Amino acid sequence: MAGNASHRAPRRARRTLRARPKTAEQIAEIIQDNKRFPSPVRPAGAGSGNPRCTAVQHGTRLDMSGMNRLLSIDRGEVRVQAGMRLRDLVRELAAHGLELPGSIDQPDRSIGGLVCGGTLGCGGRDDAPFLSSAVCGLSVVTARGEIRHFDSRDTRALALFRQSYGLLGTVFQVTLRVRKARKHTSRSRKTSLAELANIVPNLTRTPAGVKLYLFPHRDRALIELRETRDDDGQGGRFGWRIYDWLSNHFVPEFAHSVGRLIRVPQLRDPLIDGFSEATQVLVQSRLRDANTNVWEQTGKFRRVGPDARSRECAWLFPASRFGGVLFAYREFSRRYYKVNRFRCDLPAIGYRILQDRHALLSPSFKEPLFALNLRSTASHGWDDFLLDFGRFAARFSGIPVLNLSSRFSADLMPAAYGQRLEKFRQTRRRADPDNRFLNQYFAEYIG
Repeated sequence: MAGNASHRAPRRARRTLRARPKTAEQIAEIIQDNKRFPSPVRPAGAGSGNPRCTAVQHGTRLDMSGMNRLLSIDRGEVRVQAGMRLRDLVRELAAHGLELPGSIDQPDRSIGGLVCGGTLGCGGRDDAPFLSSAVCGLSVVTARGEIRHFDSRDTRALALFRQSYGLLGTVFQVTLRVRKARKHTSRSRKTSLAELANIVPNLTRTPAGVKLYLFPHRDRALIELRETRDDDGQGGRFGWRIYDWLSNHFVPEFAHSVGRLIRVPQLRDPLIDGFSEATQVLVQSRLRDANTNVWEQTGKFRRVGPDARSRECAWLFPASRFGGVLFAYREFSRRYYKVNRFRCDLPAIGYRILQDRHALLSPSFKEPLFALNLRSTASHGWDDFLLDFGRFAARFSGIPVLNLSSRFSADLMPAAYGQRLEKFRQTRRRADPDNRFLNQYFAEYIG
């Protein structure tokens, strides 16, 4: 193979070939050479997303981490290579007094992975609901090995490639809208799940960003509202560092350690829940004042993927049904624990996600949603729990997101995405008739 792309020579016993290109031309050469680099070819960035998205058997894993540079910042746009991690991009933008237009709660993920799939974040009315919503240009290598560039004038192409999971081509370069960095303040209050369910319509309409912490076994919730701060006052960064450490490191470690050391549920479970709730109340009410997306997206302890202490799985629900979801989730969690002795030992996190029509496969294409992000440090019983939760979600018009959701029936995809899924499926088959990019996971759920 020409150029300097590093790869390991395949062996008979080796199931997956790995290639690490550094240029678009090397990606094109890999895609065109299906004898040396067998199908499917799946790009992987930080390795922090759903592993089934990048899984290949007897295929080629395209490691994009070698293409991780910031290329330019100009006129309210930033152009980056797809392998750059979000936290690294945020730091670079902060040095220029800029930020991305929204709060994305997955700082370890690569930019390519984020714009090709769904994201979670506490965005307000003038923020991008998903990072893909801020995309104004893309460069891709198609299944034929052609290098294509799209800008803001190519609205149809961008709508197809955003949240396309790498099934239409390998994205190697992304242009995103940026804005002047802002500060915002957070207001929070405790409530019961019943009261929270009653105010869901208000939370759907508020211009503030909405984030929820749910404790189903205690019938409690913590509501966080984020609003843009008008002044340029300083302060708050130390509090956010403490928040990052407590919420993203200490609480998961505490839950994991207590769960391992204390075997008596009557002692263990109230201790974990009480400590988690008290910690969230503390950091929300005492340790946070002014905040920026920069501080949050460059936090040292927020981790997703194989390096994280906790496991996560997210489902999205229509805002019009989320009040009922909250009641049912409380009862589902309690009943499941009573029968199966498994419970999530960390609070679930909810996000209000505004309507977004920038991508054909946008989960919130039709209406605003609430995401429910389940988290647990316990591994034994987690997969079975997700299977049952997938059936639960289906009863409330739950929308799976292929890079965030796990363990659900493929029959839910047509119900969730309707004719848009069939349109994408037909487009994919025309763009990739030989299934160069289609692995077993996407063959099952998209086809």
